[in-house]
Amino acid sequence: MSSRDENKPEITVVVESRDTASKVILLAMVILLSGVLVALLTTEAGEEILAKSGIGPGNCGDGIDNDKGGQADEDDPDCYNNPEVWEGYDENRSEANRDNDPPGGQP
Repeated sequence: MSSRDENKPEITVVVESRDTASKVILLAMVILLSGVLVALLTTEAGEEILAKSGIGPGNCGDGIDNDKGGQADEDDPDCYNNPEVWEGYDENRSEANRDNDPPGGQP
């Protein structure tokens, strides 16, 4: 008599991914998006976009009217935590709203 274990076939399943097109597309997208991010972080237009979005370092301590609204830093309400009463000046905030700069600056 023979053993039952000897008669069992051995099956090996190997799964291979041959879809290289999707890998190439994914890699190309990562490279493209990385390039866009680098361009945003290294250009003046990118800095303006990031400032308007609230991302990135503030520009309220540089002495420049960054939002081109007529007032810079301490005279720009964007640089205050509570701009309605001009409280909480913060150099880490960003000038981003050119429409709220009062003529003559802070009252």
